[in-house]
Amino acid sequence: MKSARLRKAGAPQLAPEVRALLDALPFAAALSTAGGTLLYENAALRAAPEPGARDTRNIVLPGVGECALTVSRPIDAQTQRLAALGFMLAGVCHEISNPLAAIHSMLQILQSKRGVTAQTLEKGLASIASNIDRVLAISRKLGDFSRVGAEPPAPVALDAAMDAATALLRHSEQARDVDVDYRGLRATVRAGRGQLEQVLFNILLNAAQAMRGKGRIEARAALREGKVLVSIRDRGPGIAAEHLGRLFDPFFTTKAPGEGTGLGLAISYEIVQELGGTIRAFNHPQGGACFELALPLWRA
Repeated sequence: MKSARLRKAGAPQLAPEVRALLDALPFAAALSTAGGTLLYENAALRAAPEPGARDTRNIVLPGVGECALTVSRPIDAQTQRLAALGFMLAGVCHEISNPLAAIHSMLQILQSKRGVTAQTLEKGLASIASNIDRVLAISRKLGDFSRVGAEPPAPVALDAAMDAATALLRHSEQARDVDVDYRGLRATVRAGRGQLEQVLFNILLNAAQAMRGKGRIEARAALREGKVLVSIRDRGPGIAAEHLGRLFDPFFTTKAPGEGTGLGLAISYEIVQELGGTIRAFNHPQGGACFELALPLWRA
């Protein structure tokens, strides 16, 4: 474990909530960027550097991106999920402060005026309702994230999972003119059915939004080294180069305020990791974005 006491010059500044979370751990812990730049050492490590056993896991930190968390004791899957959730919560305060501030401001405006017109009142209440919806959406997504891993793995047919995901997609106003071709999904993977359906839906919804609700999505599957490789390609504008490395960061979104929470792909990343698979995104050579999942093949 690194022995430096302070973060290196030029390293991203951690939010106070993140530092407090690390200091609350009863064992030594250090946080570094994916490139190895030290970000922080917690109080336990500063008090007594431990040369003993170490365990390092990758996490995604709001505002920083992928990081390496090194601790002086083994990290099981449940502890890793709780740690990831804790780091995500450090970004919640910022995310919900904007809609709450807007609600507070609108209430002050409505309360300060006498004889408010019906039109002004209607607009004010609509603004309050919209911002409350944003807060509730974040709350629901965080609940989804905290339940990752709760479903036991079982054999799941990819085409059946996609059936459910596309059925849910059709209820979205943002995907009414989207056609999903998944005739090539003919494999059975080891997963939780509800979890896999959630991952597929999140990817499909992002693709539909990228195509502005109109276009074609293709999903195909192939076997590779004991895993099922699932590719989902849209016909949208693709992913900006500066965004490719942050797509799975909690709360990262390129959508307009109120149109997304920035948690859908972060939740999908955690689910796929829990299933023993991988997920990545890239721009297809022939245009559009492509999400690629490598999932364990079900073996009877």
